[in-house]
Amino acid sequence: MAALFNIIRACTYALVILFTCICLAMAGHFQSVLIASDLTRFVPFAIFVCSASMFIFLILLSFSFFLRERNPISTRIELACLALAGTFWLVLGVYLTTSESQSADVECFASESSTQPLDDDAANFHTDQYQAMYRVLMVFSLMNATIILLSCLALLFLAIRRHRNGDNHMWHGPVTSCAWFNSYSEGKHARHNSNGSSILPITANHNKGSTSRQTSGRRQGGNSRYRQDPYSEKPLPRTKKSWYTTEDLNHGTLMYPKTAHGSR
Repeated sequence: MAALFNIIRACTYALVILFTCICLAMAGHFQSVLIASDLTRFVPFAIFVCSASMFIFLILLSFSFFLRERNPISTRIELACLALAGTFWLVLGVYLTTSESQSADVECFASESSTQPLDDDAANFHTDQYQAMYRVLMVFSLMNATIILLSCLALLFLAIRRHRNGDNHMWHGPVTSCAWFNSYSEGKHARHNSNGSSILPITANHNKGSTSRQTSGRRQGGNSRYRQDPYSEKPLPRTKKSWYTTEDLNHGTLMYPKTAHGSR
C-alpha cells in the first residue's frame, strides 16, 4: 500500500508543477510586455509564488526519489511545506479574482517615453490577449491552491489516524516509507482472536493412556477394587479375594479354597 500512496503523491505533485509552469509562463510574459503600474502589481507576486512553489515541490519529489528511506524531510516538514504553498496559491488566486486588473485595457506605445498609443493593427499585444492570459493565470492559481490544500488535509488526516493507532514515529520519518492505508487495529483484533482460540488438540489415545496410568497407579496402591485393562475404556467385572490357610496348603485342598467375606 505504500507504493500506491507514493504513486498518488508523485502524480499530484507533478500536476502541481505542470500548473505552476503554466502560471510562471503567463506571469513572465506579463513582466516582459507590461509597464509597472498599480494594475500590474500581481505580476511580481505571481512570479514569487510560482518560484517558491516550484522550489518546494521539486525538493519534495527529488529527495523522495533519490534518497528514499534516508529522506531528511519528515511528515511534519512536508505538511508545513504543503500548507505554506497552498496558502501562497490561495492568496494569489483570491487577489487575481478581486483585482481590477482583470478588466483593464491594454495600450501599446512605441517606447517608454512615448505618450501616443499605437493603433490596434500596429500593436503586438492586445486587450483580449491580456484578459485571456489573465483568466488562465487566475484559474490555474485557484486549481493549484485547491489541489495543494486538499493534499495537505488528506495527509494530515492519515497522520492523525496513524497517531491514534499508536504509531507516533511516522511524524519523524518520510511520508514515502510509511504504510498509510494499513490498519493495525484489525491485525491486533485478529491476533487476539487467534490467541484466544489456540487450543492444542488432544487425541483419544492420549486420553486412554492417561486413564490407564491413573488406574494403574490406584491399583498399585491397593485401594481399588477394580482392574483396568489398558486397552479398554470399560472396567472389568468385580472379583472376590480368596484366602488360603496353612492347613489347605498341607492337605492339598486348594481346589476348594475358602472365600473371605470381609475386607482385609
